[in-house]
Amino acid sequence: MTDNPIFAVAAKAEALRARGADVITLAAGEPQAAAGAVVVEAAVAAVHDPATHHYGTAQGDPALRALVATAISGDTGLPWNAGDVQITLGAKHALFLATQALIDAGDEVLAAAPGWPAPGWPGHAEVVTAAGGVAVPVTTDAKFRVPAEALDRCRTPRTRAVILSSPGNPTGAVYPESRLRQIADWAQRHGFWVVSDDIYRTFDYTGTYRSILRAAPQLRDRTVVVGGVSKGHAMTGWRIGWLAAPPEITASARLHVARTITHVPTVGQRAALAALSDTGTPVEAARDYRRRRALLVDALNGIGGIDCPLPDGGMFAFPDVSGLLRDRGWSSSADLAAWLLDTAHLAVVPGVAFNAPDACGCASLWTTTR
Repeated sequence: MTDNPIFAVAAKAEALRARGADVITLAAGEPQAAAGAVVVEAAVAAVHDPATHHYGTAQGDPALRALVATAISGDTGLPWNAGDVQITLGAKHALFLATQALIDAGDEVLAAAPGWPAPGWPGHAEVVTAAGGVAVPVTTDAKFRVPAEALDRCRTPRTRAVILSSPGNPTGAVYPESRLRQIADWAQRHGFWVVSDDIYRTFDYTGTYRSILRAAPQLRDRTVVVGGVSKGHAMTGWRIGWLAAPPEITASARLHVARTITHVPTVGQRAALAALSDTGTPVEAARDYRRRRALLVDALNGIGGIDCPLPDGGMFAFPDVSGLLRDRGWSSSADLAAWLLDTAHLAVVPGVAFNAPDACGCASLWTTTR
C-alpha cells in the first residue's frame, strides 16, 4: 500500500494541535453530533447483560441482521432475510470482505474517479489491492457519475466487478435510475458483479436516490450491498456495518470473520440495533446537512477562482479550484490544502487524493459545528 495526501494533511494537523493551534478539520466523513440517547442507553443496557460478555456468532446478531435485511428490502423492493446479511466492523470491512470473496489475484475492479480515495487510503482502491486485484479508475462525467460507456472502455478480460457509490464520496453524485439501468445492463451483459456502497444513502438531497437493485432487480444474484450506521446515526467510532449478498459471498465473509476477528463486538451490535430502530435521526441529520450544504457552497462560490457545484448528496463539497490555483501560481490542489492548513489552520483534503486531476477539487465537510 502506498502513501496518500490525506495522511500528510492529518499528520500536519495533529502536529499543529500538539503545538497548541486551534485546527478546524473539514477533512473526514465524521458527523459532529453524538450518537442518539437511544443508542447510548442500549449500549449501557448491553454492558449490563451477561449475554454480551460471551462469544457471539460470526455472522452477527440475528435480530440486527433481520433489521438490516428489512431495511435493504425496503430500499431494493426485493426480499432479503437475516441469512443474507453479514455484520462487519464498519462498511470498510464489508468492502474488504466483499472483494476478498469476489476476486482472484490479477482480477480488475472498476470504480469512479474522482471517487473514494485513490491508492494509499482504505477506500475502494485499497480493498481491491489487498485482495490481490487491480483497481481501475473510470473517469466520470461532468456530474461525477460513471457512464456505462466509460465502464466499457475500461473493460478487459480480467474485469470482475464494479464498485458503485451513490451518493458518491466525496462528490455527492446521486445516480438517476436511468443511469443505474444502463450500468446494470452492461454488468449483466458481461457477467460482472456490482458492489453497491450505500453508506451515504440517507443523505440524498434530491429525492431521486434509488438502489441499483430497485432499478435492475435482475442483478439480485450478482450484487453485494454494503452499509452501516456510521454516517446516518453518527456512530463512526462504533464500527458497525454490514454486507448483504448471495449465499456464496456471505459464506465467504462469515468464514473470514470467524478466522480473523471471531465476531463483531456484541455491545456495538446491540447499539446498532437500537439505532436502526430509530428512523428519525437520519432524517433530522439530512435536514440539518441540507441547510449547511447551502451555506458552505454559497460561501465557496463567493471566492474568486472557485466554482462549487451543489452536491446531490453526501457530506462533502467538492469544488473546482483550478481558477484559484492559476491565480496563486499553485500547481495542484495539494498546494492549496497545504496553504489552508499553514495559514488558516483549516484542514481539507486535496482532490488528488481522490484520483481527481491535479488542478481540481478540494473536499471539505459541512457537518462541522465550528
